[in-house]
Amino acid sequence: MHTARSLLPATASPSWTLAAGVAYSIAVGLFVFSPVFPMHRLQGLHQATGGWVNPTLLLAALLGTGTFFLALGPGRQRPTDLGLRWAALPFGLAATFAMWLAMNASTAWATHAEGLRLALQADWSSGGLLPGRLLAQLLGTALVEETVFRAWLWPQLALRLGRGAPRWPAWAAALLASQAAFALLHVPMLLSAGTPGSALAGVLVNLFVFGVVAALLYAATRNLFFVVGLHALGNAPTLLVEVRGPAPTLVMLGAAILIAAGTYAARRRRGLPRRAQPAGA
Repeated sequence: MHTARSLLPATASPSWTLAAGVAYSIAVGLFVFSPVFPMHRLQGLHQATGGWVNPTLLLAALLGTGTFFLALGPGRQRPTDLGLRWAALPFGLAATFAMWLAMNASTAWATHAEGLRLALQADWSSGGLLPGRLLAQLLGTALVEETVFRAWLWPQLALRLGRGAPRWPAWAAALLASQAAFALLHVPMLLSAGTPGSALAGVLVNLFVFGVVAALLYAATRNLFFVVGLHALGNAPTLLVEVRGPAPTLVMLGAAILIAAGTYAARRRRGLPRRAQPAGA
């Protein structure tokens, strides 16, 4: 298993880069879901490639370009500071595959229990439609959002708050603030999709709760690719057969918690890693 890393950043990013990262994320959302954005061109590319190039992947590339530049440039972070470590990839991929297997097994068991025959999901006959969605999440949306809001913004806010407050309250306050920003990032998309005002608050609360859970799982495993996989499967389950029984996302979450608990327990037995004090902002 890979060597665990502390969540405490080795170097503090200047405060303006954090504010700029959040502002850029919201600005990209406003632009992408505005009438002036050429979404039809991305849809055309999606159709021309048989579904393999999903618009979500290109939109995430736009979001990632600015935020990664801020974090890795003036933000003074290295890829490894943001959880982007090659050594962590095998465990992250294996955990993602295990969650996917659990979702499929649950669906297959429920289908069998109901006395029905397994039926391949219809979208598998549509070329790259299903795998294209998953790839767009793994290489795009989930990767960018987990890196920015779980691996960069949360620890950086905790570092600042921890200078004048006890450790755990600082981390908790930073968690709430960073995941509120994550939820608000989705407002332009939700409004563009026609989400009624009466439902908007509920959706934002769900996004906030997901962000908190993903952050805690990241803290337990110290593996960014694990939560990228969780996020990707939550948005694009890519199941082999038609869904039956328990909601696949709940099965996935249960498997994720078991994996994270086992990883955390193993790390506690080995002893928590230590890291040098961070440089000043």
